[in-house]
Amino acid sequence: MSLRYSFALLPVVGAALLTSCAVYVPTVPSTPLVTKAGDVEVTAAVRGLSSLEVGGAWSPAAHVVVTGETALMVSNGSETSNGNTWEYTSVHKQAGVGVGTYRLVGAEQKVYLGAIGGFGLAKANVYDPHADDLIIPIFGKRPTTYFEANYQRYYGQLYAAHLGEVVSYGASARGTFVHYSQLQRNYEAIASPTSFFIEPTLFLRAGRGPLQFQGTLGFSIPTHVDAGSESQRNLSPVSMLISAGVVLRPQLFRHRADD
Repeated sequence: MSLRYSFALLPVVGAALLTSCAVYVPTVPSTPLVTKAGDVEVTAAVRGLSSLEVGGAWSPAAHVVVTGETALMVSNGSETSNGNTWEYTSVHKQAGVGVGTYRLVGAEQKVYLGAIGGFGLAKANVYDPHADDLIIPIFGKRPTTYFEANYQRYYGQLYAAHLGEVVSYGASARGTFVHYSQLQRNYEAIASPTSFFIEPTLFLRAGRGPLQFQGTLGFSIPTHVDAGSESQRNLSPVSMLISAGVVLRPQLFRHRADD
């Protein structure tokens, strides 16, 4: 990474925890640990205080996995100017599907290797009260900058895990290309950036029954930042991928009944 690029990232690093004003909001990478045909996993997790993510994975055949996910982020805020207060709500919705493969390797079959490629759709209606060109509140205009966008994301992901009796852990690396089919700033169309994000994460899963806990920690980092763009903090955000949730593995109910 060049020194120039590192300095270009500094303005957006400060916004890493404030993704509610970002137009592109990544999902936490799916890391299913299905091991044989017929296995199913359903996950539900929260990210921050404003985002809910639900996903699923199914192995229709040996070494094949199909995934699906949906996410909803809603954040409320208010801005006061000249004695007037405006309230606003930012909403980000998305859904995606993927298909991939997995293998168990090693003498004890405890090392899990997976690869997934996928496609997603997203819609964003985002207000940013901290943008550089706030609308002056004249004639009832709100002192916020408003973004409206529809975009598609295409991703490829590799991940690996160590499977334990109670605790499993691993790492994932995902690359995501974002293409905007609609992008407006204050109701005017703006040029769509070329956006590619590198998204490394670490994950841990605990539990041996049908219901297990999973936590994820990582980042979403743009490979290019246009430091001269007035919308760079919204369109090229550095985001933290921190989530906590549960994983339901219904096939383990059958195993418990058999025992």
